[in-house]
Amino acid sequence: MALTNKIDPVEAAMSLTRWLSERMPEATGLRVSDVRVPSSNGLSTETVLFTASWQQGSQAMVARVQPDGEGVFPSYDLAKEAAVMRALADNTPVPAPRVLFYEDDPAVLGAPFLVMEHVDGRIPSDDPPFTAAGWVLDLEPEQRLAMWENSLTVLADIHAADHRELGLPEGGLPEQLATWEDFFRWASKGEPNPTIEAALAWLRDNQPADDEKVLNWGDARVGNLIFGDDLGVGAVLDWEMVTLASREQDLGWWLFLMRHHTEGIGLPLPDGIPDAAETVAFYEKVAGTQARNLEYYEVFAGTRLAIIMVRAAHMLIGVGALPPDNPMALNNPASQLVAKLLGLPAPSGDTTSFIGNR
Repeated sequence: MALTNKIDPVEAAMSLTRWLSERMPEATGLRVSDVRVPSSNGLSTETVLFTASWQQGSQAMVARVQPDGEGVFPSYDLAKEAAVMRALADNTPVPAPRVLFYEDDPAVLGAPFLVMEHVDGRIPSDDPPFTAAGWVLDLEPEQRLAMWENSLTVLADIHAADHRELGLPEGGLPEQLATWEDFFRWASKGEPNPTIEAALAWLRDNQPADDEKVLNWGDARVGNLIFGDDLGVGAVLDWEMVTLASREQDLGWWLFLMRHHTEGIGLPLPDGIPDAAETVAFYEKVAGTQARNLEYYEVFAGTRLAIIMVRAAHMLIGVGALPPDNPMALNNPASQLVAKLLGLPAPSGDTTSFIGNR
């Protein structure tokens, strides 16, 4: 779902025309048209789709715009995202979108943004989830298997990428936990949340030994991939949670989002898509390594998503999309699943999800 879009397409067309004309002085008669701000934007950054045309040619582009105030996350670093995507596109087989420009001046679109090439293809939906409706369910089971295996191969390629010159923090699991504990305190505004508090305590008390650090995508799921007609991965999107961590941190997020979009919302895994054990086995095959401590990292993933849902609940209530007494911060599919994984009491109140709150 999206919160209210703040970017006006008409004003954006004029601003982008002026801005791109300065960035591309060789493009004679440049103008921006076909500006769209999709209502399917997430709760975080806004997306602006547009076409730049000039005498010599044209190109479809996409701008990813940072929130102009507080967003889902406490802070944003689009410059870091741009650097990571450029390095991957230039030096690895990972199909990161080609970054064309980065702009930190908020005068153009109201906040810093980056501009990428537009990649044609289809993205599995999150709202409604691809397990409930959409083009993925129209595929044959063997096509869904190919889509899944292609995705996991790209995940292994991300983890194999050389990250030494990306300038990402070198902190280990204790620092990761501290970051998310700070996020929870900020998002919850002091409100108690027994499930998340118990999960954070369990995560602190059961930390496995830190494994080799690899480049982590951070939001590893099929809903952040663009697929071509052949079901190959054309682009890997949404790098705002990119970090260095064990490969299991990404894989745990992948597994938990699988669980969220099936068990968490009462839907079966579509035929052809491998189950969790088969998913792990295929990843291990293409990555040439054995994944460890996945139970821990799936709980970590669920706890992180539950914390994000706390922040999302406050944002939705703030714009009037949910009533002030809505229990989403306490009770949502992520917190329900975390409680189940850890044998905790189920969160109280009606379960609420951001899915469908348009």
